[in-house]
Amino acid sequence: MNVEVVMLGGAEEIGANSCYVNVGGTGVIIDAGLHPRRRDKMAFPQMQYVQDKPVDVFVLTHAHTDHLGGVPYLMKAQPNLRMIATRPTRDLVEVMLRGTIKLLQLDNPDELPPGALSLYDRSLADKFSMVFEGFAYKDPITITDGEWSTGEGRTREALTMTLHDAAHIIGSAGVLMEAGGAAIMHTGDVQFAKQALLPGASFPRHHMDALIIETTNGADENPRNYKQEKDRLAQFINEITGNNGSVLLPVFALGKTQEVLKIVYNLMNAGKIPRLPVYTGGMSRRISQIYDRYCYAVPRVEPGFELGDIPQISIAYDEMLSGKYFTQPSIVIISSGMLNVGSPSYQLAQRWMEISHFGIGMMGYQDPSAPGYDLLQSERGKPFLLAGKKVTRKCHLDKFRFSAHSPREMLLDYIFDVKPNHLFLIHGETEAAESIGLAVKENLPLTKVYIPALGKSYHFEV
Repeated sequence: MNVEVVMLGGAEEIGANSCYVNVGGTGVIIDAGLHPRRRDKMAFPQMQYVQDKPVDVFVLTHAHTDHLGGVPYLMKAQPNLRMIATRPTRDLVEVMLRGTIKLLQLDNPDELPPGALSLYDRSLADKFSMVFEGFAYKDPITITDGEWSTGEGRTREALTMTLHDAAHIIGSAGVLMEAGGAAIMHTGDVQFAKQALLPGASFPRHHMDALIIETTNGADENPRNYKQEKDRLAQFINEITGNNGSVLLPVFALGKTQEVLKIVYNLMNAGKIPRLPVYTGGMSRRISQIYDRYCYAVPRVEPGFELGDIPQISIAYDEMLSGKYFTQPSIVIISSGMLNVGSPSYQLAQRWMEISHFGIGMMGYQDPSAPGYDLLQSERGKPFLLAGKKVTRKCHLDKFRFSAHSPREMLLDYIFDVKPNHLFLIHGETEAAESIGLAVKENLPLTKVYIPALGKSYHFEV
């Protein structure tokens, strides 16, 4: 049986992530992301690479914008696809696409292909989740039965699919495709390690004919210890609030907000930090409600635990710059994680920086084009440019790393367990993919390793 793999985005970078897999005549597109930086023709998956190929089904591994944000663009190009996701991911589609639509309207991109944004309309946002079929983890999904495809004159192998818990965020899934006795796995974004809310990925560990795996942390041979990071965060909070200050924790609305909220709550319950007012706001609260909806239905560290049970004070957007956190020690957990211009965290950070006994704790990766990156490069008391605006930081600043992507060693452990005949290294910078690839070649010399190029077609027999 012939298999073809084509990267439509996310090759040698974390971009408009999208992958095409033709399994025995059935075409599957996995993810359709919006590039986090590009606002030209490369902002979306490059659909021209599959315009002459069979495309039957779309699978969304999870609802982060770099995997979901190109879905309206995809649906315009391929309006008849069967759309598949886990149930939590399906429920997150509307919330996250509303944010994407707002983002694109603010960016006002002039270099996008003509008509690219025709389906990016707020009046349509609640319709997109309706086109997805929602499945539970490990539910068998029949994609094709192997019969002749009507009117196309092609035969297809019988193809079945199962979604497996990737534990990156709620609803995230790896995709196992099985046909003709062969097994092909696409991991999506995966975290094998336990987090505060999610217990770690549960993937099949049998032999795979082909494995398509993310490599985000592939070059990091010395990841920060999770427990040590929690202790550092506790120390930071105690130092700031003990001096009558407040702590601002900029976070991504989906995934990081919920994780950091649970970490802070656990620290309070363990007596490692005082019980302080915790403020949250924006669309992250709607997302947390979806987390709570599935508190029993998807794997959790504490089955049944609800984020809504954590005492929180909602931030009203129009009262944001006059909140009580400016007069009493508090913790503010709010998006965006990279201080995107116009976001609540960006506006609050500008006020925070003026108060010498306050503190900002950056909670993850900062793209070099983001204001959060500018802030991290700043020196206390010295002027710098924040999104092009000259400011001076007087407050304390630190960076913490609670990655929702697997560390390098756990990625390698999974690869070594399944011993794929063909290995595709995606969703990572070239250095990360190459680091994983070299380790695999040393340990699995019979595995053929690919660092796929955008748009290039890779064929092999399984």
